[in-house]
Amino acid sequence: MRQEYFENYVEHAFGDYKQAGFKINQIMHNYTRFFPDDLDSKVLDIGIGRGEMLTVFNNLGYRDYLGIDISPSTISFCKNIGLNCIQIQNTENYLTEHHGQFDMITLCDVLEHIEKNKVIEFAKSAGIALKNNGIIIIQVPNMQSPDPALHRYNDMTHEIGFTEHSLNQLLMLAGFSDIKFYPYEIIIGWSLKNIIRTFVRQVYLDIVRIRRLVNGDLNPKILSPVFFAVAKK
Repeated sequence: MRQEYFENYVEHAFGDYKQAGFKINQIMHNYTRFFPDDLDSKVLDIGIGRGEMLTVFNNLGYRDYLGIDISPSTISFCKNIGLNCIQIQNTENYLTEHHGQFDMITLCDVLEHIEKNKVIEFAKSAGIALKNNGIIIIQVPNMQSPDPALHRYNDMTHEIGFTEHSLNQLLMLAGFSDIKFYPYEIIIGWSLKNIIRTFVRQVYLDIVRIRRLVNGDLNPKILSPVFFAVAKK
C-alpha cells in the first residue's frame, strides 16, 4: 500500500469536500447501539475518511474521542470542520504505543486496504490498544454478497476482501472473542421509495439464496454489500 495513494485521498476517493449526510444516518442506525454508555469513554476511529464517524462521536457527546489517519488530506479536511484527529505515519506503531487505552475502536472501510500478509498483525495491534473488555467494530466489503467485485475493486487501494468466515478467522487469530456479525443496512426510513426498495431487494436476495442452494454453493446468511463485526478483547 503506497503512501502516495493517500496524499490526496479526499480528492481522489471522494471527489468533494463535504461529508456524506446519508453516511452519518447509516452510522447512527447501524453502530450506536454498540457504543459505550459512558460519554467519558475513550473512543478511537481509525481511517477517518471525511470524518462521519467522528461527527457522530461528537454529536453524541463523547468527550474523549479521537480519529487517526495516514492521509494528510483527510486530516486537513476533518480538522477544518472542527473534528479531533491527528495524522500518524504508522498505524500499528501508534496502536501498540497506546497499550490498553481505548474503550472502543472503530475500523470502518480500513482492513481491505491492508496487505494480506500484514493484516493479522494490524488486527493484533488494535487489540493491544483496547482496554480489557473493550470492543472493536470492523466494517468491510462483503465478498459473499451477490456483486462483491463492485466494492472489492472500486478503490485501487483495496488489497483484500472478507467473508464472515474469513473475518472470523482473522479476529480469532488476533485474540478477539465474542465475535458477532451484522449486515450493514443502507436503506433507512419508511418512505414509499424505501419500502419498495426493501421489498424488491428481499425478493432478489431470496432468488440468490435459492440459486446458491441449487448449485450446492456456500450460502451464508449476510448478503449485504458491506457487513461488520463487533468483537471484544
